[in-house]
Amino acid sequence: MQLTTLNKSIVLALSVFSGSVLAADTAPYNYKNSSGTAIFQSALDQVKLTSPDGSKKLADASSSDPDLSFDGYVTDDFRVPSGENYMQITHEGAKSSRTEFRHLTDFNRSDTNTMEGIIKVNSTTNGLDEVTVLQVHNSDSENIGAPLMRIAQIVEEGTKFYEAKVRLSACDKDTCDAEYDTYRWLDSSGNPTVSTNQHRSFYVQVKDSVIEMKMDGLNGTLMCQKSGEYAAANCDDTDKEHTNSDGDHEIDSDWPEDGFYFKSGAYIQDAGTAVIRYKSLSFDVVGS
Repeated sequence: MQLTTLNKSIVLALSVFSGSVLAADTAPYNYKNSSGTAIFQSALDQVKLTSPDGSKKLADASSSDPDLSFDGYVTDDFRVPSGENYMQITHEGAKSSRTEFRHLTDFNRSDTNTMEGIIKVNSTTNGLDEVTVLQVHNSDSENIGAPLMRIAQIVEEGTKFYEAKVRLSACDKDTCDAEYDTYRWLDSSGNPTVSTNQHRSFYVQVKDSVIEMKMDGLNGTLMCQKSGEYAAANCDDTDKEHTNSDGDHEIDSDWPEDGFYFKSGAYIQDAGTAVIRYKSLSFDVVGS
């Protein structure tokens, strides 16, 4: 059946309307809240956005190439959804792929450097049981090739919770069997859990060779594995060697002094799709 002129006009109008709905999504750099403040600009002025293995730059605040500017950059995978007040990253890919921010300034572990964010793992596809959202990495001058610390949402037997892994050994990840300290955020019953419908407030600070990691103002609890089960009661004095009296982690002396940097985004340890939402993101980095 052929369309009449009127029907053609209606279809065209609907198409334009549909396109305008998509166009109503805002580039995160340009988004302003109800007070007129561009709440994401400061953070985006300090990072580059990379994918899927870190080699491809999608946007880069340090680049003079206008095609890599955050100003006006919006896609289905990086946007402030129409009518919302959060910046959203959507990443779909294979195991160990990612879309994430890499802070542009490396720092010394003895100085005071901080990353904060109000973040929510909004959704993950079935089978995607681990999504890293925050990291302290190293520039690999020692050929380490692994983060010092990462905070991830874990799905275990249907329960979602947040876990921090801190690497003790500063050796090449492909040639050594590295050991880790594991911290989990627990509920009032001592079980690892997280409300899946809330943004969580994260705070990571590296200062005087100590990593302070907080979620909603609280430290995670050191957990140790025994007979395949993680529990705080499994940790002996040797296990607690790197956890100080404040519950913060003391960086092993094997690690270099310099070359650390912050990362945040959707790093998926399993194949699938993850949607990450930010109500805020900020960095206070001295640089080495």
